[in-house]
Amino acid sequence: MKTTFLGQGFEEASINAVGYYLIEYLKSDDFHSFTGISAFASQAGVFGLVEYIQAAKQNFKNLTLIVGIDQGGTSKEALIEIKGLDIDSYIFYQKESPIFHPKIYLFEGDRQIKLIIGSSNLTGSGLFTNVEGSVLIEFNRNEKEGNDLLDGIRLYYKSMFDFSDANLFKINDTTISAFELKGLIPDEATRRKEYNKRISNATISTETSINIPDRKVPRIPLIFLRKNRSKNHTSSTAVTSTTAGGLELLEFQANDLVWISGPLTERDLNIPTGKTTHATGSMLLKKGELENIDQRHHFRDVVFSTLAWASDSSPKTTHLERATAFFYIFIDGIYKNVFPLMLTHNIKTDTPTYYQKNSMTSLSWGKAKNIIANKELLGKTIRLYRHQDSNDTYVMHIE
Repeated sequence: MKTTFLGQGFEEASINAVGYYLIEYLKSDDFHSFTGISAFASQAGVFGLVEYIQAAKQNFKNLTLIVGIDQGGTSKEALIEIKGLDIDSYIFYQKESPIFHPKIYLFEGDRQIKLIIGSSNLTGSGLFTNVEGSVLIEFNRNEKEGNDLLDGIRLYYKSMFDFSDANLFKINDTTISAFELKGLIPDEATRRKEYNKRISNATISTETSINIPDRKVPRIPLIFLRKNRSKNHTSSTAVTSTTAGGLELLEFQANDLVWISGPLTERDLNIPTGKTTHATGSMLLKKGELENIDQRHHFRDVVFSTLAWASDSSPKTTHLERATAFFYIFIDGIYKNVFPLMLTHNIKTDTPTYYQKNSMTSLSWGKAKNIIANKELLGKTIRLYRHQDSNDTYVMHIE
């Protein structure tokens, strides 16, 4: 059994946000069942997962959502979005004072289980930008420790998992109307207004002696669709687009092209040859077809200048700056996934590498290595585009 801490919101680039894992697992064909239990749900939180849940129906036999409505934390619009998913979905509500507050996301397959337990509600901010803490627990079907844990959860919440609990209410038009009449579910505008009012009331006057510094915070990524986002980016100069499940947001213009690589090599693609090429996990960013650039500075100061760069804290690597960006990767026109990948830049100018005018910036492939380390990509080129709507998002075409 493997456990991993999923922290988010405490730093600007939250690559371990729970939302990324939900999207990844819903897209996987390794699972047949999903159960999500959340204290609160917002329209943005549900809508952002709509295309992934709909696509999951091709592989999943069971998809279940159970949400609470205490303290006005779930909006009417969120429940309408859930109803539209056409999956097993329920409200849990009791009139007694203890509130319904769990956050559990369970993916089950024939061979493996993924279980996320923590503080992330089914809201856009809860899945990506709030300061949250969760634990990802992974185990195989034959692992006793993991199965004992899962059995304990199923036993404790037995009446929820078998849908026999009297305080479970099927999400449909009748149920939504009934709870709305009782004043228990606000519309989305009211939910946001109350939330903002709580923030406003907590604001400390600038006349006090308490100095609250500014802090960089993460944003909800473009892969998580937003209900009110305009999709009218099409124009006569558009280079490419896709109609695959909401990815029409990835249309871009010719002047958004920021780099064309040279022919990709084993070293670029992290394909070990057994001779001289070693898989480093990263690719040096070189001139490629951009002949009139200084590759020592161009990527750090031009292509990726808008990222949140930070120096390493280790005394031995303070000469290295690192930043994270999001890359939508297409291979031969087929969308593969979006990956948060790390960039590293060496600021030292008194080294042979710098004197020889070699590259000082590299891209670590991270989880994308599984699709990059492919001999069929040898000799192809990368075209890299900056996304119009974000300072930290790029579109990579390998063709």
